[in-house]
Amino acid sequence: MRAGRATPFGRLVTGVIRSVPMSIGITALVLVVSAFVWRTPPAATPAWRSAIREAAGVGYEQVVVDGHWWALLTGALGTDGVLGLLAFLLIGVPALVLAERRFGAAKTLLAVLVTAVAGNALAIGLQLLGTLGGEFWSGEVARIVAFDPVAGALGALAASSAFHGPLWRRRIRAFVVVGALIVLLYSGLPQDLARLFAALVGVLLGVVLAGASPSVRRVRSSHHETRVLLASVVAMMGVGPLITFLSGRHLGPLAPLVLLLEQNIPDAGRVIGQCRTVGVSAQCLRDLTLVRVDGLGAVLLSVVPMIALLFAAWGLLRGRRFAVWFATAIMVSFAVLSALSLGAGVRLHPTGHPSSLLGTGHGAQQRSVEIAIALWAAILLPLVVAALLVVLRRGFPVRATRRSALGYLALVGASWVVLAALFVVVALLQPGGFSPRPDVWEVLRAAPERFVPAAYLRNVLPGFVPVAPLTGVVFHAVGPVWWSIILLGAVWPLSRVANAIAPADERRLRELLAEGSDSIGHMATWPGNLTWFDPQRSAGVAYRIVAGVAVTTGGFFGRDRHEQGVLERFIEHCEDSGLTVALYSVDEETAVALHRIGWRTVQVAEETVLHPQGWSMVGKRWQDIRSSVNRADRAGITAVWSTYGALGVGLAAQIAEISEEWVAERKLPEMGFTLGGIDELVDEEVRLLLAVDEQGRLHGVTSWLPVRRDGQLFGWTLDFMRRRTDGMNGVMEFLIAEAAARFKEDGIEEMSLSGAPLARSRSTEQPETDGIDRVLTYLGNVLEPVYGFRSLLAFKGKFQPEERPLVLGYADPLTLPAIGIAVGRAYLPDVSVRDLASLVT
Repeated sequence: MRAGRATPFGRLVTGVIRSVPMSIGITALVLVVSAFVWRTPPAATPAWRSAIREAAGVGYEQVVVDGHWWALLTGALGTDGVLGLLAFLLIGVPALVLAERRFGAAKTLLAVLVTAVAGNALAIGLQLLGTLGGEFWSGEVARIVAFDPVAGALGALAASSAFHGPLWRRRIRAFVVVGALIVLLYSGLPQDLARLFAALVGVLLGVVLAGASPSVRRVRSSHHETRVLLASVVAMMGVGPLITFLSGRHLGPLAPLVLLLEQNIPDAGRVIGQCRTVGVSAQCLRDLTLVRVDGLGAVLLSVVPMIALLFAAWGLLRGRRFAVWFATAIMVSFAVLSALSLGAGVRLHPTGHPSSLLGTGHGAQQRSVEIAIALWAAILLPLVVAALLVVLRRGFPVRATRRSALGYLALVGASWVVLAALFVVVALLQPGGFSPRPDVWEVLRAAPERFVPAAYLRNVLPGFVPVAPLTGVVFHAVGPVWWSIILLGAVWPLSRVANAIAPADERRLRELLAEGSDSIGHMATWPGNLTWFDPQRSAGVAYRIVAGVAVTTGGFFGRDRHEQGVLERFIEHCEDSGLTVALYSVDEETAVALHRIGWRTVQVAEETVLHPQGWSMVGKRWQDIRSSVNRADRAGITAVWSTYGALGVGLAAQIAEISEEWVAERKLPEMGFTLGGIDELVDEEVRLLLAVDEQGRLHGVTSWLPVRRDGQLFGWTLDFMRRRTDGMNGVMEFLIAEAAARFKEDGIEEMSLSGAPLARSRSTEQPETDGIDRVLTYLGNVLEPVYGFRSLLAFKGKFQPEERPLVLGYADPLTLPAIGIAVGRAYLPDVSVRDLASLVT
């Protein structure tokens, strides 16, 4: 090898160092400091190492009592041990890298220093206030000396969020802040509090560094992003106990959920006797909880609800409405159980006085207040998550069948009755299997407790414990079995989707689409549609039922789609079902058939169609298109064809980011019905065309729906269009031109740029003849500033397309108000009256 020439590995290392030098430097510093301050067994700890820990570690006594103010910074430069180092490598280092790649080395260093110092200072300040007021938690953690570089890394990541677009800005802030809050509630250590404060300070610092004005303006989120965020929060609630178990000490209000993994379980009889005789101390409360989690059954009873939350998060990510109610029910049950624990007033002392729970005097009253505050935190967090799920439920459109939902509720209720009855019967028939022997009232009172995780019985003294094999199995098994039924039974309603096309019907649908359809026929395969198949001919149509109106998703498909009898039989089918029929966005041929039976039509959109076999960009009228193609060539941007499933993680994430930026700019929610979003890209028959530069940065994306005739691919229809706001100008012109050139090579006959709702070109514009025309014109004027349909139609006009009107067919003008509302709700199912009022105003 020639001297001076770097190897590929060397170039890779050099490239990494050059891209994130500050992250590498901070990581190296943390490793060096950790080598000097790692915690070791007291007998083996050299005096010099203990001195360094006391001088550099951050803690209440170090900063407030000893005056080591520099510990606010030095405590963020090392780790406590192996687990602390793993946390930094798995969480802190990626956070630093992401932050530095977004806003550079200088801002990363500034953010780490400011947020680490501020986080520690605010945590120490809160401890100081608690100590002055005699608060229990502050006294418990006063002697803890910590080294934690994760707080500064999370603060830097939170600060970098201000330099992201709406998608990642919202994701980073939600994940960092909510994650830190959940860990704090489970673990409750001073460094957990410092991480939360560092994250909050980082958000504010980022706003300042970005030069943005703080705003409380609502930033809209797509349905896809709503599902990602809520699923992540629910999942974090589920994995919280497992994560915080690694922290060693558990002082948070949700800490009993972590104690289930303890191994040193005290003797149940001794704990009960001690608590009844001398009153309950903090140690006694802990021992009571450990007694309750003794055995596999008790562990499962605490673990299965957490697994159920992870399962609910999976359902939320899939857009299942049942998962919303499933997760909400679990969250509300957690809150209710915490509330019952708060108001229990357990009588553990022989005097029966509630104060005996913690002793007597001012200390007991102070501790009671702190327990109440901790329990209120445990109540409010799940209630807030449940409220978010309910408020945002419309972002989860996939509903379970009524039969599966009712069947699931019946299963859960019946199983509880059976298992509770089993426990009561066994306890009454074998009272000698418990110590002390329970009476009937004690058995009935204990039955509901057998289904409650130990975390919510932390202050409840067990009335009796099993001492025989049979009673032990029943005592510990009924709760886990019931929660397992809750978990496994949920598979039924989550997999039974209302209005879903049966596999046989889906095959039939795709067969008819292959025989022939209009340009938007493939939209019939989208979720939310019902499908009607003609019993006599090879034809069908997709539609949605909204407020008693059957609104078709385009025209008929199949070999016999244009036969008059097909149209009439569909209308008869709807009328027999008590539905008003609205044939929406149908072509002129269907309009002629409607006129034959006395129906009326009105133009609601305009489709622009290109013919790739005659594609050419020659002439003055094509100057803008040629300029965009040349600009892309100079910028190194290429057109990449793919399917969504074949995309790499990076490109898929960029599509979501670009789409979220577009949604955030709208004053109304994301539209659906005949306008696809990210969820509609996953179909393997849909093709994506992306504009990607040499650095892998996505500038724009389009999706194309197949159109078939007589089993052969006849054309493609443009659906999804998104461009990066700071990307190359003219990227959409470039992508459409590249698509036309490719389709010309492939022998495609038609290339539809799809329809623009509520927009007409001058060549097809007609005088307003009745009230519906004036209403549609008014709606077009109102929605233009938000969605720009007319601007979109003008943009498509650059390609010199053929213009085809799409019409709405209706039988009776008196039904138009209902049809208008139905079409509006089909496009905007979750729009609020407030949104509409502000828009019209």
